[in-house]
Amino acid sequence: MSCPSPPRTQSALPPTAVIVKSRARLLRQARRMLRDRDGAEDAAQDALVCALRGLQDFRGEAQLGTWLYRLGVNAVLMSLRRQRRAAARLSRAARLSAGRPSWLHGTSEALAYRAQPLEQLEAHELARSLRRAVRELPDAYSTVVTLCDLDGRPLPEVASTLGLSVAGVRTRRLRAHRMLRQALGPQAAGWAP
Repeated sequence: MSCPSPPRTQSALPPTAVIVKSRARLLRQARRMLRDRDGAEDAAQDALVCALRGLQDFRGEAQLGTWLYRLGVNAVLMSLRRQRRAAARLSRAARLSAGRPSWLHGTSEALAYRAQPLEQLEAHELARSLRRAVRELPDAYSTVVTLCDLDGRPLPEVASTLGLSVAGVRTRRLRAHRMLRQALGPQAAGWAP
C-alpha cells in the first residue's frame, strides 16, 4: 500500500508512542467503515505501518491526528478495493465454470466406475478430504486449483479469466498443490493433480 506523504514542519519529530497510542482510534474508524472486525484490524495495522514509515518526514503543517485519520481512511479504501477485485475474480471464475462437470463435485467419469466397494469408499473419502482442503485454501489458490485441476481448464484460459499471467497461475497452482499435500498428509499419495 502506498502511503501519502505526511505534512511537513520544522518542529521536532513527534514520538512514535503517539502514533502507537492512536491504534484504538484507527481501529474504531476502520470498524465503522468496514463493519468487519478482521478487516478493520488489518486496515488499522496498515495505517499504523504507513504512519511509522512516514514519521521522519512529518513536518506538522497539519495536526498529527488529521494525518493519521487520512491514513486510516486510505487503508480502509485500499482494503475495500482488494475485496472488490477478489470478489470479481471469484464471480468471473464461478460464471465460467458453471455447468462444467468435475470430479470434485462427483460428476466426472473418474468416479463413475470403480471395481470394488472398498475402492469406491477410498475414492469417496479422498474426494471429500480434497474438497475440504481446497475450501480451506486461501481464495487465490483455491480458485486456481478449481479451474486448472478440477475443471481441467488450460493455463492461458485461467490466466485470462483471473487477470494473471500464465507464470502467475503456474506459481499459484504449485503453491496450492504443496498446501494440499500438507493438508492431506498420508492421503496425498492417492491424489495426483
